Amino acid sequence: MACRTCSGGSGGGCGCGSTGGCELNCPTVKVYDWLPGKAPSTPDMVEVTFKHRRRRVFRNDRKLDLMAGDDIIVGVRGGIDYGRVTMTGELAALKAKPQPNYNCIIRIANSRDRLNHENNRKSEAEVLEIFKAAAKKRRLPLKPVDVEWQHDRKRISLYYTAKEKLKLRGLISEFSRRFKARVDLRRIRAREEASRIGGIGACGRELCCSSWMNVIPSVDIAAAKKQHFTLSSDRLRGRCNRLKCCLNYELDQYLVALKEFPGVGTDVDTGAGTGTVDQVNIFQRTLTVRYSGGRTQVVPLDAIGRHERGARRR
Repeated sequence: MACRTCSGGSGGGCGCGSTGGCELNCPTVKVYDWLPGKAPSTPDMVEVTFKHRRRRVFRNDRKLDLMAGDDIIVGVRGGIDYGRVTMTGELAALKAKPQPNYNCIIRIANSRDRLNHENNRKSEAEVLEIFKAAAKKRRLPLKPVDVEWQHDRKRISLYYTAKEKLKLRGLISEFSRRFKARVDLRRIRAREEASRIGGIGACGRELCCSSWMNVIPSVDIAAAKKQHFTLSSDRLRGRCNRLKCCLNYELDQYLVALKEFPGVGTDVDTGAGTGTVDQVNIFQRTLTVRYSGGRTQVVPLDAIGRHERGARRR
């Protein structure tokens, strides 16, 4: 079966030009359903992504012909919303957290839906400025971050960061009268703020949390300690002023490499005498050994006997 974009395919016209032969080599991005079949009693499930990769699973009760990348209109509590399909079938059902009820998909988005969606996105920037002005006028100790309209404009969510929990009933009442919609004020963490705002990291690439991460992980200071980083270094902090998420990426490799080295504080025999391991450099495969009297020496790992490498700390 050709992809929906293939000219000549059953889905009709996106232009890869394979005329039906692009099932394995289609240039479009898609998710392959590797599960063999589906239980008849299991309803069709579709994973839908909203603004900033917020994801939910919906029922495809109307048996619409959906695939990853389709823009759709879905039913939500109190109205409808606009999202994009990212996964279908049993994969979506397995990935979803158990929920008592799933809202359903209403239809595939048409040109009018897309126009309304674009207008909502433009309006969100204006509302954000109003949010900032109102917070400044009321001298509220918070930082407005983002705004998100529901597609039918019956609900608007305003995201902010604050050091402590605030009572914002007056602000909610003001915005409800002004926008004639239900207002949700949502406090988010610094990592979520960076994810919504986006930016470029120290590596020169787009922030991971705003480009591909679906779940923002927690980063423990132990990850930096195990990789022998200087804990006071500003280089460990990301745009959110928290420990960088990438400290988690190479942690497992560091732990495997460190198994070859004696721990810091271990007594070792280097041939020049017995000393204590002060620092470890896994890239150069060397140890900094401190001898009695304060003298230090950089010693290659291979210069230390195997029985000394496995020695425990004092």
